[in-house]
Amino acid sequence: MFNDNKDFYPTPEHLFYKLMNGKRYLSGRILEPSAGKGDLIGHIKKLSNRDVKIDAIEKDSRLSNILSGDGISVVWDDFLTYNTFKEYDFIIMNPPFSNGVDHLLKAIELAEQQLSSCDIYAIVNKETIDNAYSNKRQNLLHKISSYNGKVEYVSNGFSDSERKTNVEVALVRLSVAKNNQGKSIYDRIVFNSSKKAEQELSTALSTTVKNGNIQSKINDIERLVAEYETACDLAKKAYQAMREREVFFNYIDTVNKGDNLYSNKLNLISSHSHTTENLNQELDKLRHGYWQLILDTDEFKELLTNDAIQELNRRMNLADELEINLQNIKMLITAINYNRQDMLMESVVSIFRKITRYHQNQYSTNIHYYNGWKTNDAFKINKKIIIPIKYVFDGYYDFSDKYENINSDTRRYIDDIVKAFKLIDHNVEDEFVRSNENEFENNLLRFKMFKNGNIHIWFKDLQLLSKLNYLCGKHFNWLPTDDEMENDRAAREYVYKEFGETKGISLLTA
Repeated sequence: MFNDNKDFYPTPEHLFYKLMNGKRYLSGRILEPSAGKGDLIGHIKKLSNRDVKIDAIEKDSRLSNILSGDGISVVWDDFLTYNTFKEYDFIIMNPPFSNGVDHLLKAIELAEQQLSSCDIYAIVNKETIDNAYSNKRQNLLHKISSYNGKVEYVSNGFSDSERKTNVEVALVRLSVAKNNQGKSIYDRIVFNSSKKAEQELSTALSTTVKNGNIQSKINDIERLVAEYETACDLAKKAYQAMREREVFFNYIDTVNKGDNLYSNKLNLISSHSHTTENLNQELDKLRHGYWQLILDTDEFKELLTNDAIQELNRRMNLADELEINLQNIKMLITAINYNRQDMLMESVVSIFRKITRYHQNQYSTNIHYYNGWKTNDAFKINKKIIIPIKYVFDGYYDFSDKYENINSDTRRYIDDIVKAFKLIDHNVEDEFVRSNENEFENNLLRFKMFKNGNIHIWFKDLQLLSKLNYLCGKHFNWLPTDDEMENDRAAREYVYKEFGETKGISLLTA
C-alpha cells in the first residue's frame, strides 16, 4: 500500500521506543511533521496523558485523508513551508529519508522561534549525519552539537516493519532550551563606571569599607542599580503588553459581536485583568530586594543580636518607598553608618533587658540590686542567671553532644548573649563544648538545660560581666556622669565598688 510514495516508511513501535530512549511520559502540545497514516502518532498517544494535543502535517493527500478520518488534527501539508504562532513542547518525527536534513533543520528552526523550550526526536537516514558533504548537512551537525544533541545509530530498524528496508538510521535527540534567555537580556545591560558615583558614594562608604575595596563596592552598587532599572523596565513593558492584549481582545470581541448581543465567540480568550496594583506589587518587591542588596548589611548583622537585627531591618524597610538612585543610596548608607554605634549598643542593651526583665518574679536571682546613683531601680546581671525557655527539653536533639543540635530557641538565646559580649571583647569564643550531661561551656560562660524548660547560666568571666553591666548602667543613666566622676570622690568610689576599674570600657568599633 502506498508503494508509489518512495518516502512512506511507517515507524515500527520498537524503533519509536528506542528513539524516546526510556522516556515514559509525554504532555503538552506535540507536532508530528511527517505523519504518514498515523503510526508514529499512535505510538505517541500510548505515552501521552489525556490532555495532550497532537498536530499532524502530511503532504500526501491520501494519507492526510486517513489521518483526518481517524480524528487526527492535520494542520498543514508541506512541513518545509509551515509557519505557526503555536508553541510545541515536542517535535517527534520520521521525515522522508530522501530529505531528512531539510526537515530536521526546519524542526530546529521552529523550535528556535518559540518562546518556550522544545524537545526534538527524529529518525533520519544515517547518511544524513555521517556524510556531511553539503553546507546544509554541516549546518545540521553544528546545530545538533550546539544544543548538546545525541545521535544513536541503529541497524535493521525497518527490517521487520510494515514497509521493509535495510537502510541504517540515526536517532537524533536534542533540546532547544530557553534557559539562557535571562543571560542574553543581562548581557545587553550596559554597566558604566561614573565619576559621579565615585563622588557620591566614596565618602559614605569610607567608614565601613576598607580603602582598597571602596571602588569595588561602588562598582557593585552601579551594577545593582543598572540591574534594578532593567528589571523595572521589563516589568513595565510586560504590564503594557498585557494591558494592550486585554483591551484589544475586548475590542475585537465587541467588533465581531456586531448587533447580536448573544454572539460573543471571542469573549473567553481574554485572561484576568492585570491591574496597576499588580505592577506596583512587583515593583515594590524589586525595590525592596535591591535595597537589601545595595545596603548589604549581612556582615554587620553578624555582630547584632536578634532584637537588634529586627531594629536594623525596621530601619532598612523604611527605605522601601525610596527610589533607587545614587543620591538616596548615599543618604541611606550615611544614615546607617551614623546609627551604627547605637545599633551595636542596642545589641548589648537588648540582652541586658531580656535577662533583667525577670527581676520581679521567681527568677529575681538573675539580677543584683545596687543603690543607684540617682534611682533605686538600678540593677545589674548577676553571675548566675536562670532563663525560662518556653520549651520542654525531652528529646535527643535537645541533649545532644553537639551544641549546634540543641533546641534552636536555646541556641539563639545563648548566641545573642555571646554576641553582646563579643562587642566588648572580640576574644569571646563562639564555639561551645559539652562539659557534662545537658551542659556546655566556652571561655565566657557555662550553661545547663533542665527538663522543666529552664536554662541555668554561670558567667565565668566576671570582669567582662562587670564591663557589660557598667555600659548598660551608663546607658540607662543610673551611674554618675563623666563630670561627676572627675569632680566627686564619692561618685568614683561608688562606681569602683560596684564595677571595679572602668577606665577605657567601651564598645569595640565594628
